[in-house]
Order: sequence, then C-alpha cells, then structure tokens
Amino acid sequence: MEEKEEISDNYDLINSNAISNYCRKIKYQFNTEELAVLVYRSNKIDIFEKISKYKDLINNYPDMEVIERINCKHYDSVRTMIKNEINRLTKLHEDLIKENERCAYIWYEYNKTTKREDSSPYHIFKNLKGTYKDVYEDVTNYVNEYDDTISLTIIKKFFGEKERIIFSKYNVINKKITLVNIYEGEDKDDYLDINNIYVYMPTPFKKGDILISENPQMRNYGDNGDIFVLDYLSTWRENIKEYLAKGNSDSSDMVGYGYYLYEDEARFTYDNKWDYDSFEFYNGKLEGNNRILKAISSYLKGEIDMELLIHAYDVFKIESIKKGMPDFYTNEGLKKAGFTDEDIHNQG
Repeated sequence: MEEKEEISDNYDLINSNAISNYCRKIKYQFNTEELAVLVYRSNKIDIFEKISKYKDLINNYPDMEVIERINCKHYDSVRTMIKNEINRLTKLHEDLIKENERCAYIWYEYNKTTKREDSSPYHIFKNLKGTYKDVYEDVTNYVNEYDDTISLTIIKKFFGEKERIIFSKYNVINKKITLVNIYEGEDKDDYLDINNIYVYMPTPFKKGDILISENPQMRNYGDNGDIFVLDYLSTWRENIKEYLAKGNSDSSDMVGYGYYLYEDEARFTYDNKWDYDSFEFYNGKLEGNNRILKAISSYLKGEIDMELLIHAYDVFKIESIKKGMPDFYTNEGLKKAGFTDEDIHNQG
C-alpha cells in the first residue's frame, strides 16, 4: 500500500495550487457533491486516502441530491454515489493485485525526456510480467534508477472465457509513486457518474495570463511544454452556476481556451486546454520561441497594440535573419512584447 499524503483542508484536494490558494483566501465553500468530485479528480493523493476522505464525507457532511446531468444519472443521495465509488475502487484494487493463473501485466510511462507515452510493442513486451508484485517491483526499480517518469500506467489483462482489462494510473513526484485512479477497460459501462460532473471553482486567472497545464494524467499532445496564454475559461460563462444547476455540461467542458506554440515551432495556435483545475501561473523564463507568448499576453491585456504584436512575432519567428525592429518603439514597449535587454541592445 502506498504512503498516504495528509490533506490539511478541503482546498488541498484541488489539483491547482493557484486555484486552491485563491479559494482558501476567499473562503469559498464547496458542497458535499462538489467535494466528492474534487476527491475523485485529485492527482495529489492515492486511492486509499481518497477512500478515507469519501468516508469522511459520508459520515460528517450534509447529504444532498445529485441532479441528472449529461452523462450522470440522478441520485436521491450523494452518499449512494460516493459509496459506489468506494466499492469500485476497493474491488478493482483487490482484483488488480490478486494473483491469477491466466493473466499478464504490462506497464508504460509518460516521461520528462520525450514528453510522450512509450506504449510501443517493444516497450510493452519488455515490461511484461506475470504478477502485480513483479510488475510493481520493476516499476519501482525503473523510477528510482532513471528518475524521468511523470506518470505511468499498469495494465492487468485477464485471459479466459471472461476477458477483462484493468488500468491503474500512477503519478510520480520525487520518485514517489502514487496510485491515483483505477478502472476497467473502456468497453465497460461503469465509468462513471462521478467522473462526469462539472465542478465549478473560482479562479484567480485573467485574460492574457501566461499559464501552464500541470495534469500528469492528461497531456495535450503537440504542445510546447504545456505553456499557454489564457483567452477564456469555461467558468467565466455568465450565470455559470445557474447554468450548471440545470444539468448542462459535463467534466469534458472543464476547459480553458488560449494560444500556445505547436511543438518546437514558432507557430502558435488557438485551442482548448483540458482540466482547468490543473492550471498554474507560469513563473519561469520565456526563452526562444516561447517569447512569442509574452507578446500575445501583452496584446490580450491591452498593453501593446496589434502592430507591435505582429512586428514582435515576425522578429521572433525569423530571428536568424537578424531583422531589426522599427526604432520608434520604446524600450518599455518592447519589453512588454517579450524582448529582453539583450534583444533590445542587439536590435540597436
């Protein structure tokens, strides 16, 4: 059993530290259903800590109705939905670790170096094991040796008349392996009312903020480091809570929209970013092509005009040509567009 992480308060259940701190600051109150969804969505704690928190919600928090929504049926009592999730996690974990004669385990990772899931046939067969004990030992040794894993998946395949597949999802932080979710193969219809509920959270984010998506279980393939400039959040919808109370939307709508660079190119695109509850402020240095994001951010905030945005984009995109900037922009304006002191000196 994995080591448990202590939750100091309910706000710690939120994946985003920025959102967690903001909700704590304004003392925003979540109801029992919303807290249950936050437990389910948490990437910080293992399933055993989740079960403990679920039991706390059942025993110490007010009961309430769960309304029918898109992809979520009606419950007279939220405690019923929570108990179903406890039973699901408990049973699937027992089935995952139980030794069976006709089964096999494989695992694959999402790592820091490639920013890709390595689920190639070679990797799968290389990591093929006969018991959970063997596959978990293999995973642990690998993580400790290479320290390159962001998240990983262990799959158990049952053979026979009734074939089953169990997926177990783990996050890895500082070599600590945390089992955050477990579920049956995607052909099963038990997945899942609690998974599909849109939970509203107030956020500190504004249009033009430079953010980073830090959900180790949901990667936006093709992105450049998951850094993006926020344009719109689904939580900004007018009368959002009244809209959700009518059963509209599901968890797939918990998105933000913004601009980001595609792979390593100086080419930006506009699209959604999944799971807004994993967004954080990006406080790192913007280097190379990522400086384009600073110009986009300043434009969206109204700090520079379209003309300067376009000139900045042209210079960053074809920097190797040493195309100079027009000399009528102030140094302050150029910095707002993402130019460093060195850039400004070189342009002179």
